Amino acid sequence: MSKIGKRPIELPKGVTVTVKDGKVEVKGAKGTITRPFPAYLSLEVKGTEVQLGIKNDVASQEASLMYGTSRAHIANAIVGVSTGYKAKLLLLGTGYKAEQKGQTLNLSLGLSHPVVFTLPAEIKVKEINQKGSMQVSGKNEQGVTVELESHDKEALGQAVAKLQSFRPPEPYKGKGVNVEGQKIIRKAGKAGGKGGK
Repeated sequence: MSKIGKRPIELPKGVTVTVKDGKVEVKGAKGTITRPFPAYLSLEVKGTEVQLGIKNDVASQEASLMYGTSRAHIANAIVGVSTGYKAKLLLLGTGYKAEQKGQTLNLSLGLSHPVVFTLPAEIKVKEINQKGSMQVSGKNEQGVTVELESHDKEALGQAVAKLQSFRPPEPYKGKGVNVEGQKIIRKAGKAGGKGGK
């Protein structure tokens, strides 16, 4: 039995959780999230708590594994629809730029072509600062900052990963698309001119 799955989830005011047709729906002020819900699990709302369980007639390894996973997905969804999630990116490099047009981000990342990325409907651009700053591996770096927000943690994580894949940060000066809170192991540059020829 999963220790995580057994833990009740706190249900904030204004958030509802319902299960119907094999799906769980979490609804709140920030939006609605729908996820698949395994038939061998049960969900009960008790006052201000949500409690998950495994149905009595089920005893499988899959049920035990999905118990904790489903609880984590629902907990993330509840946080998302009540308070939301944020992500901050730093585009670090000479001539790097970011521009928003509706749900589209136009990025200049030092490539031979501009990068055009359409954000999913669940994600909004909170702010773009062409002269922003952010902590990168313990050092305060200045560049273009892009702040994103969403009620869907999974969609936000996928979008951030995709944006970073266009120009992953290199290990010497951190040039590329950096994500706040992510540590990059820095390498020392070559020490030229030592030891003769």
